[in-house]
Amino acid sequence: MVNIPADLILCNARVITFDEKNLQAELVAIKGDKILAATKKSDMESFIGPDTKLIDCHGMTVIPGFNDAHCHPIPQAITFLHIDCSPFVVKSIDDIKNHIRRQAQETLRGKWLRAAQYNEIHLVERRHPTRWELDEAAPDHPVILVHYSAGTCVLNSMALRLVGITRDTPDSPGGQISREPLTGEPNGIIFGVNEHVQKGIPPVDDAELEKGIKLASQQYLSCGVTSLQDTGWNNNLMHWQSYLKFKSNEGLLPNRISMMIGNDALKEIIASGLSMGSGDHQLRIGGVKIALDESTGCNHPPQEDINFYALKAHQAGFRLAFHVHDLYDLRASLAAMQAIFRETPNPLYRHRLEHCMVCTPDLLDMILKMQLVVVTQPSFLHYGIENFMESIPHEKLHYLFPISSFNRKGLDVAFSSDSPMMPINPLVGIYTAVTRKGFNGQVLAPQEGISPFEAMRIYTLGSAYAALEEGIKGSITPGKLADIVVLNNDPNQVEPEEIKDILVMMTMINGKIVWQR
Repeated sequence: MVNIPADLILCNARVITFDEKNLQAELVAIKGDKILAATKKSDMESFIGPDTKLIDCHGMTVIPGFNDAHCHPIPQAITFLHIDCSPFVVKSIDDIKNHIRRQAQETLRGKWLRAAQYNEIHLVERRHPTRWELDEAAPDHPVILVHYSAGTCVLNSMALRLVGITRDTPDSPGGQISREPLTGEPNGIIFGVNEHVQKGIPPVDDAELEKGIKLASQQYLSCGVTSLQDTGWNNNLMHWQSYLKFKSNEGLLPNRISMMIGNDALKEIIASGLSMGSGDHQLRIGGVKIALDESTGCNHPPQEDINFYALKAHQAGFRLAFHVHDLYDLRASLAAMQAIFRETPNPLYRHRLEHCMVCTPDLLDMILKMQLVVVTQPSFLHYGIENFMESIPHEKLHYLFPISSFNRKGLDVAFSSDSPMMPINPLVGIYTAVTRKGFNGQVLAPQEGISPFEAMRIYTLGSAYAALEEGIKGSITPGKLADIVVLNNDPNQVEPEEIKDILVMMTMINGKIVWQR
């Protein structure tokens, strides 16, 4: 073995590399920003030089950094500027009111109060709050309370007045204003897209956003997430420029970013000189998000529209990421891919299906033939199992997140959180992919569970593959970027129920410690 002194050695570790040529090791040697070696402890002397730093892992587990293949970092950042009304914090509408009331007491009269992440399914009342209940908490402030899905919000009376929503305001094509049945008066609950809300709520300022980005980055790092794939349907040139600014600020956003752009922004992105893969290892363009349902508010947009935008982006050289929320979306996305196959001789750009929550066996072969990557979120099953149990017929529940079926068929799969829709923690996603268990203890289609090793591989190397970056990250392989996580336990060695409680002890990017417990 050639004697090359390392800058840093992680030793006395259980190293899970996900490198097929060398699956396990006992130490990792790092030189600069790259992995020098993953090998046995008896080789350590070969890598020690006068300036080599040693980190004793005391038998803990070392893995590649987690890669969140579908998330929304800027909305995640903005949630830190909101009053937290998530199910982890509030249990009732009274709890929501109390949290808003406390913030109102500390906020200048008339200034907007933003609250977020409530889920009516987890409130004891099992319903949305109304404008009048928010008025009780903050009568002298405009209040917006955003649902965890980001597709619904509640405004209090002052907020409704400021954005211009009255009894005479009609519903928009992509949304609905909920009203009192007898009077027709808006009750404050707004479903879907509403231009009055979008235009009337003041955006956060630059200083607030930078504060939120720093907090969000640290939260991702504390969960071992070193790479983020931003899949926002509304991402445009302004978002790209914001990320450039965040990256130029030392230490503000060390996580690597692959940014999808919305199909509406394709023209301006091309005009600015950007193309598929533009950027570097820190920030790059990752493709085009095709999400006409999200962007238009129409649940099932016309097939010809999906085909048009998909083919346009594909012919411009961009990889596609279809928003696939249900079986209709899945079949429509596959039909769009068939249209691309007819129009172009080389359609295999490793296009993606985002979410793909429900998939029937008859569609697996088509996904495989088209070499599409399934980017899914097992945490949805954990946190949303009650919703699924109530909304999906019992005989179809085994079609929900059929991860084992994906694997057996040989599909390429990546894992993600969809934060802030769901909590970030990859270990909860891994736990759910293994156990198929919801937060309430219910188990759904256990035959679709996979091994802890495979779940971790999907959350690291699988997600790197989905980003076209498996050559530089996703496994602890010599020459790859030194993005590494240290866990206090090995998911392969503990009882399945304990996986979700494993802690990230240290997170490294470019061979540098960026977070530690």
